[in-house]
Amino acid sequence: MGKIVIISGPSGSGKTTVCKLLEKDPRVKKSVSVTTRLPRQNEKNGEAYHFASTAKFEEMIRRGELAEYAEYCGYYYGTLLSALKEALTKDMVYLLEIEVQGALQIMEKFPETISIFLMPPDKKTLGQRLVQRNANKEQDMALRLKIADKELECKNRYNYCVVNDDLEVTVSTIRKILNLA
Repeated sequence: MGKIVIISGPSGSGKTTVCKLLEKDPRVKKSVSVTTRLPRQNEKNGEAYHFASTAKFEEMIRRGELAEYAEYCGYYYGTLLSALKEALTKDMVYLLEIEVQGALQIMEKFPETISIFLMPPDKKTLGQRLVQRNANKEQDMALRLKIADKELECKNRYNYCVVNDDLEVTVSTIRKILNLA
């Protein structure tokens, strides 16, 4: 029987990097979310995300094809229900790297979900990480920092909170939580 594992936290907390390292374990498979945002440099459709038009995404909502969805920074993001159900039939960890709105929906629909909130060491570090990413305009960064404040208010709704100060320690901690160590 598969396990659903959520990793979420503010933009810039290191979710993608942590998930990539967890995925090196053959027992871990990362969900590929659907989004209406445009691909970033080096992102391929079906790998980083399934990229869809707003009309297509809204049709997926109407058809009940998404286990969760949310709007974040003006774009839709969601998890395919079919992929999640399939993962539950296999002996694997199905990793969802999703934002807080979607995470809360999954936790409600699938109470057995293991939820991990990834936190930056502090707000200054979070801001520096967003600047280093160099994919965010100043206006976008301000919005992401404002959203981060709201997301941090939800951290107590997760099973675990892990501060991502040292990447190796963070991944090791999460591997222990998931019994992968």
